[in-house]
Amino acid sequence: MKKKIIILLIVYILGIITPVIYKATIKKVEESQILYTITINREFINLRPEVDLSSDIIRQVYKGEQFKVIKYYEGNSYNWYNVIYEDGKTGWIADTKENDWIIVEKDCK
Repeated sequence: MKKKIIILLIVYILGIITPVIYKATIKKVEESQILYTITINREFINLRPEVDLSSDIIRQVYKGEQFKVIKYYEGNSYNWYNVIYEDGKTGWIADTKENDWIIVEKDCK
């Protein structure tokens, strides 16, 4: 019986602490690892959780929206930008190499 209570207590404490640690980590990333700002230059582009066109769509982003970039990946046909959106959440936006779907606004390096 005591083991069950201790396990439940640990699970409860971890449930409270984990979001606090996660928020602190997001804030740290947002403040210290921003590479540059981009602006969407197409009617809409899909925001995805992974560098993969077949991954789920988190949401669509629209022309004129701006995002802070924390990572960049150059693929065969697409350049991928890992951006911060909605209170520190992150996702990936693809830009074709032939078209200018993305405009780099400010280089922070």
